Amino acid sequence: MHHHHKKAGENLAFVFFMNLAFNIIVIVGGLATNSMAILADCIHDLSDTISIALAWFLEHVAQKDSTDSYSYGYQRFSILGAVIISIFVIIMALVILQEAIPRLFAPEEVDAGGMLLVAIVGIIFKSISVHRLHKGETFNEKAILFHQLGDVFEWIAILVLSLVLMFWEGAPYLDPFVSIGIALWLIVNLGRNLYKSVEVLLQKTPDHFDVEEFKSGVLKIEGIEGIADFHVWSLDGIDSVLTLKVNIDDFANRDKIKKGIYSIASKYHIVDITIEFD
Repeated sequence: MHHHHKKAGENLAFVFFMNLAFNIIVIVGGLATNSMAILADCIHDLSDTISIALAWFLEHVAQKDSTDSYSYGYQRFSILGAVIISIFVIIMALVILQEAIPRLFAPEEVDAGGMLLVAIVGIIFKSISVHRLHKGETFNEKAILFHQLGDVFEWIAILVLSLVLMFWEGAPYLDPFVSIGIALWLIVNLGRNLYKSVEVLLQKTPDHFDVEEFKSGVLKIEGIEGIADFHVWSLDGIDSVLTLKVNIDDFANRDKIKKGIYSIASKYHIVDITIEFD
């Protein structure tokens, strides 16, 4: 039940230390080159490290077994982390926009050669992190993955920008323009992740769960006359819980009917089923 959270914790720990090391490079590079794109990424990378540390911690909490206080376990702490991280990154993206937009009208000279060097290192570090996270299942990993993907695109854009600036002195406005593009990309994608995470917290029926197909399958089981009550929700965007009340013609067939329901539910990643007969 917790294997995906354990794997997520390992992935996030790796990415955290990668980002921690890269933070130093970005801070030095941003100050040395006077690039708005890199200086903005100093803030961005700091938010990266904080958010990854939080995600790592909450994934660790999510692995804990259920208790009397948390009878369903701690898996929802993973979703809580995804919500906090998404909001935090969106706020940081808005800060980047606030800093970058005025630079469009008052561009400053930057060190293109230094930008190129930092961009190459950035692409290497961030690509390694993306590769580590790209198969992640949890919303936490997806939130950090989008963040790291945004970083890869940003550093590719900065690399191209540095090459342009080397040969075209009249294009310093492109530096803040790149920052604005990346900030908007982050807001859109993390906004989607935030929306999906909140849906899970509000116990929306999981997207992968076909309610009509499930009910149709249950009603075809011999001995079931009808479905009196039905609820399904996700604990963490992966594992789901189902409660079902069915009308049956003969209580002697309960075990056979249960097996039929379990068989149908097995395809939907249901980790806990409560069945009541009437």
